[in-house]
Amino acid sequence: MPTHLPSSSSLLTGAILAGGHSSRFGSNKALFAPDGETLISKAADLLRPLTGEVLVSASPAHAGTYDFLGLEIVEDLHPDSGPLGGLEALLQRCSTPWLLVLTCDMPFVDSDALLTMIRHALQPQGHHHGVLPRALAWRRCDGSISPFPLLIEQDALAILQGRIRAGKLSMKGLLCAVDTYYITSPSDRLLSNINRPEDWTDRKFSKDNIANT
Repeated sequence: MPTHLPSSSSLLTGAILAGGHSSRFGSNKALFAPDGETLISKAADLLRPLTGEVLVSASPAHAGTYDFLGLEIVEDLHPDSGPLGGLEALLQRCSTPWLLVLTCDMPFVDSDALLTMIRHALQPQGHHHGVLPRALAWRRCDGSISPFPLLIEQDALAILQGRIRAGKLSMKGLLCAVDTYYITSPSDRLLSNINRPEDWTDRKFSKDNIANT
């Protein structure tokens, strides 16, 4: 499978949400490097071939932490507003029609998954049953929603800002407001989060078991 779409780089800006306080993890999980590469570096490596530019969202207090990536750091406009605060700053900075957003704590997302999202976004309107979505996200195998990875139109910014002003900080609420199209995940592992160091071992061990059966 090709690692990029010929027309995608001019349409897409990539972005990484560097994360919040990582209270359950015990340290900054974006810098967790279980196999020698930090989780945030893995996310950047996924986005670079698919997008024209990659941005990193971080709180003002942690912005300098990610200088080693060599990417532009976009500071949150409304700290302590959760993912919506970072997403607002990223959309405001974004200069392309679409923004492709990863979180640094989902290390099992792969390029195939991101290419699937991009292909859905480039489909004609009829492919989405007559509704042109302004965002694409995922459903897990059990039907629950995973807000990330997220592909969202830049002009959804006004809707997002309105929700922040109203104190509505739910990502799932935002996805409802922008007529999100959902793709069903082929596996539970794809959308797994790393919330504790041992989660990496558990998920990787599960993968190895599956490969050896």
